[in-house]
Amino acid sequence: MNALPQNKDMQDKYYIGYYDGERLIAVMDLIMNFPDEKTAFIGFFMTDVSIQNTGIGSGIIEDLCVCLAKIGISKVRLGWVKDNPQAEHFWHKNKFVEVGDFYDTDKYTVIVAQRYL
Repeated sequence: MNALPQNKDMQDKYYIGYYDGERLIAVMDLIMNFPDEKTAFIGFFMTDVSIQNTGIGSGIIEDLCVCLAKIGISKVRLGWVKDNPQAEHFWHKNKFVEVGDFYDTDKYTVIVAQRYL
């Protein structure tokens, strides 16, 4: 919950909970102005299994993109683990496109993608 890219601080980070009444149904880690001032970065987005494949997650992402565009953000960037077809399908469905960048960790490769707003 406290992880940040180099040269960013906690004032740029939002850990967001999405609720259905009292029940937490999704969480997002969002970093503003990264890697540049017109980009927001989704560190992760997870939904409760009970709402997966219902369109709620896509609705959350669409609402987020609309709100970010209203405050002057021009693109949203994120990464998914290579060879994770569920994540790849979800982000493609939500208009994210690979940018050709990737990075390796000790355990997996992350594919970088973005969506223009």
